[in-house]
Amino acid sequence: MKRGRALYSTLRNIFILAALAIPAAVLAAEPVIFTGEVTAAGVNLRTDATVSSEVICVLSKGDLLEVVKEAYDWYKVRLPKEAPSYLKKEFLECNNIASDLDVHPGRCLSATVKAERLNVRLKPDKSSWILGKADNLLVVNVVSEEGDWYRIEPIYRSYGWINKKFLVRREEPPEKKEDLSPAPALDAPRAPAPDVTSPQPEGQTVVEGRVVPYGVVLWRKATHKLVTSAGKVYLLCGDRRGLNRLNYHKVRVTGKLTSGQEKSAIPLLKVDIIEDTD
Repeated sequence: MKRGRALYSTLRNIFILAALAIPAAVLAAEPVIFTGEVTAAGVNLRTDATVSSEVICVLSKGDLLEVVKEAYDWYKVRLPKEAPSYLKKEFLECNNIASDLDVHPGRCLSATVKAERLNVRLKPDKSSWILGKADNLLVVNVVSEEGDWYRIEPIYRSYGWINKKFLVRREEPPEKKEDLSPAPALDAPRAPAPDVTSPQPEGQTVVEGRVVPYGVVLWRKATHKLVTSAGKVYLLCGDRRGLNRLNYHKVRVTGKLTSGQEKSAIPLLKVDIIEDTD
C-alpha cells in the first residue's frame, strides 16, 4: 500500500513539474479586442502608457491598429509595419541573400532566431526599450543591417501604446449573406472566400489563417493553433519544428479535419501541407 501511494505521489509530482516547465514562449499572443483607426495625423505611438514615454513611431490619419489591451486612457496595440524593431545579428541565422539584381545585393532578406527567446528592441542598442520577444526558430523579415543589428519588420508579438482619444473602433461592414442561387452556365467559377474551410478530394480540407503556439502538455496532440481572420480556431497536429518556424505567420493549411480526442470543442486539423502566405 505504501509503495503504491509513493508511486502515485511521484507520478503526480512529475506531471506538475512538466506543466510548470512549459516556457512562456509557447503561450499564445494577446488576443485582438478590436481593430482601431487613427483619427489624426502625427499621432505618437509610445513604448508605455504615459505621455513621457519614448516615441516608437509617428502614425498617420487612417492607420489601422490591432488593439489587444485597454488601460485607463490608453490602448496597447500591435506594432504597425513601419515601426522600428531590432534584433542582434549574432542570435540569428540568415536564410536567404538578395541577388545581384536587387537594389542592395548581398544583404540578408530573412533570418531565423537561434536563441531560446530574443529581445526585440526599439533601437540597435542592447540598452534600448524592449518592444517584444522573438521565440526560438521564428523566421523574421530583415529590412536592413545596421552594424551588429538587423532591423526587422515588427513581429506579431511586439507592442506599443496609443492614447484612446486618437483611436476609434473601426466598424466592420455587415456580413453579406451567401448567394445560394445557381450561377448561369457561362459564368466563370467563383474564387473561394478567404479563411473559409474548403472541402477537397479524398477528405482533405484547406484553411487559411495565422499560426500561434498552443503549448505543450502531456498527452496533447496539438502544439499550435490556426486562427482565421474571422476568429475561428483550429488545433494543428503536425511537425512541431516546422510549425514553430511559422509562428505568427499567415499560412494556408491542407490536411484532414477530425473532432480530436482532447476535451475541447475546437476541431483538430492534421497537417499534410502548409504554405506561408505572408
